[in-house]
Amino acid sequence: MTVIGILGVGHLAGLMVRGLQGAGYRLVLSPRNAETAARLSAEHGCEVAASNQAVVDAAEGVFVCLPAATGAEELSQLTFRPGQPVLSAMAGTGLARLQSVIGPARAAVTMMPGYANAYGFGPSILCPEDGFWRDFLSKTGPVHAFADEKTFTAAAAFGAFSGASFGWMAHVIHWFQSQGLPPDTARALVAATLRGNAEVLLREDRPLDDIARSVVTEGGISEMLLATLAFSDGLHAWDEGLDRVLKRIGG
Repeated sequence: MTVIGILGVGHLAGLMVRGLQGAGYRLVLSPRNAETAARLSAEHGCEVAASNQAVVDAAEGVFVCLPAATGAEELSQLTFRPGQPVLSAMAGTGLARLQSVIGPARAAVTMMPGYANAYGFGPSILCPEDGFWRDFLSKTGPVHAFADEKTFTAAAAFGAFSGASFGWMAHVIHWFQSQGLPPDTARALVAATLRGNAEVLLREDRPLDDIARSVVTEGGISEMLLATLAFSDGLHAWDEGLDRVLKRIGG
C-alpha cells in the first residue's frame, strides 16, 4: 500500500483525507494541529507521526498543506530523499521556490477546491504532469495538468471562483426564500439546476456559445435576466474579481 505523508493538518487536509478513503493509500499525518490530527486518525484510520521529519521519512510521497506564510521555511528544515515526490497545495509558492527548499526531491504544485474533493467530485490542477500525483489526485476528482507554470497560475484562480460560487448560490437561494419557497426547496432547486447545467457542459460536444444561444430565447426571461446583469455590470464584475485574484496569486 502506497504511503502518503501529509504535512499540515488543517481544513484542506481533512477534506482530502475524507475523499481518499478506500483509495488504497496509507496516510501519515504530521502532528501539527494535534486535535485535528487525532480526530482524523480516529475517524479515518490515519497514522499520526511524531514529527514532520518522521512524516517525510515514512512516506513515498509527501502532500504539503502547510500555511502559505510559513510553509516554505518549515520545508527547508526537513530532509527529503532524492526523487521523492512532493506535491504542494500552498497558494503562492511556485515550483522554483518549492524545489529550492526540498532539495533533491521532485517538486509539483496543485490546487483543488477541497469540499467537493471530499465527495470525489472536485477538480484538481497539477504542474507539471506527474504520474504519481495524477493517480493520487484522481481519487478525489478529475485532474487537469499544465506544462507551464504561467497557465497553471491562471487556472489556479478557479479556487477563488469555487469558493465565491457558494456565496453566489447562497445569495440566489435567499432570493427564492424571500419569495416564499421553503429553505430546503430553494436550496435543492438551485443546486440541482446548476448540477444539471454543468452536466450539459461536460457531456455536450457543441461549442459553448451554441449551447448558450439554444437556451436563451430572444425576448425570453433568460435574456431579460442576462440583460439586467449586464446593465448592472454584474457579469464584468466577475472578470474584475478574477483579475484581482490572478494578480495576487501570480505575485
